[in-house]
Amino acid sequence: MTLKFRVYLFELILWIFLPAAGGWAVFKVFPAYAFSAYPVIPAGMIVLGTVFYFILKKIPAISDSKRILLFYFNIVIKMILSLALILFVVLHDRTNALFFVITYFVFYIFLMIFEIRCFNKVTGFLSKKKN
Repeated sequence: MTLKFRVYLFELILWIFLPAAGGWAVFKVFPAYAFSAYPVIPAGMIVLGTVFYFILKKIPAISDSKRILLFYFNIVIKMILSLALILFVVLHDRTNALFFVITYFVFYIFLMIFEIRCFNKVTGFLSKKKN
């Protein structure tokens, strides 16, 4: 495991752990909102984020015009996998479906912010000055 991958994985786990700890605290304060599928969310986000690293590693070797397309393709694939996971959990436990979906999308937003930040760090896409 390379140092870059370890740093990326540490940042990813940190970005997922902080909302997970916050969600756990909310569920302790408001036990009526707790649901059994909660551990699926951070675990799923870490797996999805780890898959993104291998795509992120290839980005510097790709031309500028195809970088953003690869990034969008990654987002679409993750969205499809996320919807499949949501559908599976919601069909399995319909009583807490709303709380699961809301919590999942909060985590999904955090993951997207993290990935956009990593994409920008690797490519400098947002920091390039236009002439």
